[in-house]
Amino acid sequence: MIQELTWTKIGPTSNFPEHLGSCVKVNGTQIAIFNIPTEQKWYAVQNFNPQNQRMVLSRGLTGDADGEPIVICPLHKYRYSLISGECLTDSAYKLDTYPIREEEGELLVGTPA
Repeated sequence: MIQELTWTKIGPTSNFPEHLGSCVKVNGTQIAIFNIPTEQKWYAVQNFNPQNQRMVLSRGLTGDADGEPIVICPLHKYRYSLISGECLTDSAYKLDTYPIREEEGELLVGTPA
């Protein structure tokens, strides 16, 4: 099933620091945005960490696990894939991921319509 998306401008790319997370709110949902310049990619995942029930993932550390970009929760160090949202520490948890793209220096995030 193909899901329709609504694309929302979230700001100029210059507003988002490299290797760090930022949080934006789109339609009432907090989304963590990550700029990983070594890969020349942007990632967007839910900011809510299901493991500890806190809105903290945008404050997490970025890194990689066997070449896969990850974010590490700043509270309990659970590791999540920025690609799939899978928790690499405990498979009971998973993040929602969102498509993100850059157009003419602006970032847009796709959310379900």
